[in-house]
Amino acid sequence: MVNYLPWFVEKIPDNSRFATFTFERILTVVFIASFLAFPLQVLAEPQAAYIINNISVDETSKSAALAQKAALKKGQELAYSRLINRIVPVAGQSKIPSIQYSDLVQLVSGIDFIEQKSSPIRYLAKINVRFNQTAVRHHLRNANIRFAETISKPLLVLPVLKINATLQLWDASNTWIKVWRELPSSDGLINLVIPVGDTKDIVSISPEQAIEGNIKRIQDIARRYGTSEVLLTVMEVKSEKGKIITEVISSRIGLQGEGHTLVQGSENNKESSLSAILYDSAKSLRIELEESWKMANILNFNDKRLLLAEINIKDLERFIFLRKELEMVSLVQNIEIVSLSIKEALVRIKFFGPPEQLKLALAQKDILLNQGSVYWNLKKAYNNE
Repeated sequence: MVNYLPWFVEKIPDNSRFATFTFERILTVVFIASFLAFPLQVLAEPQAAYIINNISVDETSKSAALAQKAALKKGQELAYSRLINRIVPVAGQSKIPSIQYSDLVQLVSGIDFIEQKSSPIRYLAKINVRFNQTAVRHHLRNANIRFAETISKPLLVLPVLKINATLQLWDASNTWIKVWRELPSSDGLINLVIPVGDTKDIVSISPEQAIEGNIKRIQDIARRYGTSEVLLTVMEVKSEKGKIITEVISSRIGLQGEGHTLVQGSENNKESSLSAILYDSAKSLRIELEESWKMANILNFNDKRLLLAEINIKDLERFIFLRKELEMVSLVQNIEIVSLSIKEALVRIKFFGPPEQLKLALAQKDILLNQGSVYWNLKKAYNNE
């Protein structure tokens, strides 16, 4: 015998499921609101721009203790010099007043010892020096010195040489890529990555595809090196009237760098070797890139602004991570929640400088900021989002 349930049983809603779902929604909203109201301690980590790594010191004195004291003094002075070179434009560095060591140590928040060796009269070490961001800011602002803190995402350099009506990229005779590999590593706000030129690189992109701006090929090789932006630098070399004439056109291609192009040219006597000429050109170009970047990211503490931005909450973990990254952007002064729902949050961002500068700084962390019809839109640049 078949037992039939009354028809109205199927009409009764599952209140337990409804209650559980509603409770989970409330918990989610409460958790997010609590996180926004009480930021985690990780947000207080020092800015990467204020950490100077791999400082080697080697001092000799009457005792190991005195040698260590002298070495640490010298190490902190070297770190301060490198910090100034990193964040202050060249034109402003000569205007910085000299600093006494007793004042310098007040700017240092910590020293990490990587290697240490000593003898009765000698001390050797490799150290990392961490500077206090607030203290350095105060020090430079008191001296009326302009500076930048935003670190650029790594740039993959594609050096194409145009010579004798040919284009060279991965060729063994490409002097332009050779000199980029010979440059000492930079300590600035821009990290340049030079490709090795192996078989995979050769397959990834040709010089013709590079100068044509083949986005797919450029993105492919950028991903190989873990970057999302490329510096395409095309060096043309000509010989005229006993002189070597060079012209280099460099373009930054990526998330926020399209259209930013630098052009440099020079005339040199043929007595100078092509390698030396191109080495100087690469060195000069890197300096100009770093200076242009610093000038584009100068902190203007007197230009205080705010904007309202919507954040689509697709994933709680990603949302929390985005919040942490926003707090670590130098231009961002404060973030406040305005409204919150299960699907989106509206936040008020207080920051320094124009929105275009904030967009550039956020882009270095793959955070997209775009103007919407009413509010700004803020999201992490994940694939398929």
